[in-house]
Amino acid sequence: MKKFISIMLAVILCFGIVATGASASEVTDKTLKFKGDGEFKIMQLADLQDTAFAVPATYDYIRAIVAEEDPDLIVLTGDNISGGTGKEEPKSLATWNVKKAIDNTMSVFEELSIPVAVVFGNHDGEGNVSKEEQMAMYMSYGCCVAVDEGESLYGCGTYNLPILSSDGKKVVYNLWMFDSNMYDEVNGGYDYVHQDQIDWYVATSNALKEANGGEVVPSMAFQHIIVNEIYDTLVEVPAGTPGSIPHGDKALALPEGTGVLGEGPCPGTQDSQQFETMVAQGDVKAMFFGHDHVNVFSVPYQGIDIVNSPTSGFGSYGNKETRGVRIITIDENDTSKYETKVINYYEKFAVDNVSKCRYLMSEGSVWDCIRYLFVTPELLKGLYEIFCVIA
Repeated sequence: MKKFISIMLAVILCFGIVATGASASEVTDKTLKFKGDGEFKIMQLADLQDTAFAVPATYDYIRAIVAEEDPDLIVLTGDNISGGTGKEEPKSLATWNVKKAIDNTMSVFEELSIPVAVVFGNHDGEGNVSKEEQMAMYMSYGCCVAVDEGESLYGCGTYNLPILSSDGKKVVYNLWMFDSNMYDEVNGGYDYVHQDQIDWYVATSNALKEANGGEVVPSMAFQHIIVNEIYDTLVEVPAGTPGSIPHGDKALALPEGTGVLGEGPCPGTQDSQQFETMVAQGDVKAMFFGHDHVNVFSVPYQGIDIVNSPTSGFGSYGNKETRGVRIITIDENDTSKYETKVINYYEKFAVDNVSKCRYLMSEGSVWDCIRYLFVTPELLKGLYEIFCVIA
């Protein structure tokens, strides 16, 4: 019996490898550059937390937004697969599950021929399939522009992506991709960007500056776990203030007009000096994070915008007020600034009772779905009239 099970698992794994390979529609030129109109657009997808069994709505919504926004790059900012994915035994089954979960995402972008950058979150490497093995899976797709830097740095997937001018002659912008790692094995809690990664950033930033005639190359950074400095930006408000989080006998809130604080930000347990170093270097305009699913904000601090994006998938918690994708637009003619917006799934796609129901079912809100389908204003009015007659 055990032999039969082993054979069946091997057959399933082989089928998975065949079924999830790179498609014929590949991104042949992975060079990133501004379009002829001087625009470069990024779509950030945070916390998809997908499994081998994808939620179709996630990818239907993403496809529709891609068709409308036409991004030049997609960035997956960690917790790309669910933490339970890849914990299975034997290893062959765990590998199949992880590979299929990754394919649910990457096959869409392979088909659309959109370059994809990848960083990892705290959940990605929790199973029996390492981040290095997962990165090899991502890199097997023609659309993937991620880099496995090997053993030279702590973690897996810390690299940079230069963006060329529209004529392709020079680097005019740069994107930093950081593995913010998983958990602090010494102190508990979440991990952070380590010193060797910071040293690499400084050296690479200086090299870009030198090649740019001594001028810093404007940049953005993408990673999963937010920096500790987010707490320096929060302001004390009376306990119970809407949109605040408890803090002793008072509460903390975002500065007015900077976004939504749906939960307490969860940075690493230590201040890694990453943010301070970026301030000193002077190249990073904004840092983009995921991790905290219901936080959607952009807070300027010491010359850098600290930006949190909501969960983009239905694999974990979130809500209809925040769940969606972030779009970032950079202008080649003025790289000192950028534009960004969050496209909320519910606002954009839940336009009638059926589409509202589909969204809510994807979110797991079965009762809300029933309410939208059956508890209509007409029904409530009829029930009220019946009650009045009986009374």
